[in-house]
Amino acid sequence: MKKRMIKLLSILLIILISYITFGFNASNAETVKTMKIVIDPGHGGHETGAINYNDGIMEKDITLKTSRYLKEYLEDYYGVEVIMTHNGLDNNTEMSIVDRGMVARNNNADLLLCLHFNAAASGNSWNGAEVYVTANKSCYKYNQESTEIGNLILRNLSNLGIYNRGVKTRLCQDTGPKWEYSDGSKADYYGIIRYAMKGNAEDRGPDITNGSGITSILIEHCFISGSDVQFINTDAKLQKLAQADGQAIVEHYGLKLKKDVVAELILNKTNVNMIVGEKTKIDYTINPSTAVNKKVNWVTSDSKIATVDENGNITAVGAGTATITATADGNDKVSSKVQVKVTNPNITIQNGDEASLLEGSKLQLFTDTGVLDSKVTFKSSDENILKVDSNGLVTGLKEGTAKITATYEQYKKTASIEITVNKLNEDETVEIKDYKETNGVISNFAREISPTEFEKHVKVTEGLEVRVNAENFVGSGTKVEVYRGNDCVQTYICKLYGDVNGDGKISAVDYMYIMNKIMDVKEITGDIEKDVADINSDNKISAVDYMYIMNDIMDVKELDIR
Repeated sequence: MKKRMIKLLSILLIILISYITFGFNASNAETVKTMKIVIDPGHGGHETGAINYNDGIMEKDITLKTSRYLKEYLEDYYGVEVIMTHNGLDNNTEMSIVDRGMVARNNNADLLLCLHFNAAASGNSWNGAEVYVTANKSCYKYNQESTEIGNLILRNLSNLGIYNRGVKTRLCQDTGPKWEYSDGSKADYYGIIRYAMKGNAEDRGPDITNGSGITSILIEHCFISGSDVQFINTDAKLQKLAQADGQAIVEHYGLKLKKDVVAELILNKTNVNMIVGEKTKIDYTINPSTAVNKKVNWVTSDSKIATVDENGNITAVGAGTATITATADGNDKVSSKVQVKVTNPNITIQNGDEASLLEGSKLQLFTDTGVLDSKVTFKSSDENILKVDSNGLVTGLKEGTAKITATYEQYKKTASIEITVNKLNEDETVEIKDYKETNGVISNFAREISPTEFEKHVKVTEGLEVRVNAENFVGSGTKVEVYRGNDCVQTYICKLYGDVNGDGKISAVDYMYIMNKIMDVKEITGDIEKDVADINSDNKISAVDYMYIMNDIMDVKELDIR
């Protein structure tokens, strides 16, 4: 049980590492960071706020209108999400200051804007705009940043003719943890700021020095009565106030209009298969079409596999997989990717440069072009000695030596093997015992079998010698040769199903070969490797095949070595 558990953990670790290392291929635009702005229309419901009885103006009404105008203004800008704490309250309800502050906190807002209008004490005729920010300076985003934004807002309101009363702070006078921040500093008087900073109403709250507090600004746009009424007595004037607020936000954060910024970059290809030396071009579409800067920057993850120029022209350099990333120059948050798989079409014969074959026997040639769907043709230099069919199956017809040439038709690449056909003497025999031998291919032997043990299953008469070309264990691709003196008279190739890497064992390494093939991380090349990886013989390499290996490793079900 312990052994099985260790094997299970090993498999799970391999799966985890492979996902982390390679991942699955995907066409992918980068995730765009959205700026979240929370707007709190001051008062609402049965809480009217200040009232100008002479002109019939209630603060809750004009804060709601101004907030809606501000939301509409900011939503024209790219990457901005505007959240209202409320969109108008029923006259019989209210929304607490804590709940308002927590809307910003729970949404992890980048900015909280609380909109208000001031009221003068009876008999006074005050005027002007003022902004309140937190007094806490533990992070730049608190007092310093909110003050910078507040000054921009006041400047814009001043441009409308409203007197600038400045950016201010106000601390609560109560004592105890409830009225302090986590760093021990006094909390702010205004609850909308205090709760957005603290995150609760009962104690000092979480550690604000880590930046968890919200940049908060309370805007008193002007006084609701007196001379300032001229700035709020029409909807058009309230809209101008909202624009003054919005322009300050745009300026501080460097926001750009949606119509001017690339929001989407669509490539015409997401996966490309190429061979070494081949070139292809990636075209793209930019949305919106009104974007000011339509330039695209290109970069490759591995220039040894594929390169890309400034126009999206890809050149295949070496075998492997690379990722080409296109990024909108006008918006580095928007990018798309194309996976490029490069193969090398050079052809090889895995049986080697030479082999031997007994008269009347057959030998299956294993070729590799690096391209799974490649078309290979075979030709004999002397058809009286060697005959070869379209699948690379060679038949020895009579004694002699001839050459078989394999040609990769599409690219006119060739490879050849010289095969000597031998004839046994009358007193000589070669016989494969216990194992299966078909057309020079030996299978159905046990895993982790030594060359010495394997030799016992190749029975030859005196005068002949068996040589198994393996160091540790006989595996897929191992050559078994029969010699008469210094002359090889017969060559065999071994196949062990599930042994993809040819080490004579069935292990997690073989599992990884198959999984990497399925995930397009690395191709399985070579006919022998492809054949033994297709464990269930359905003519494809799939998850079913690596499950066979995994079950074998975990002692769930032993692999049929055939």
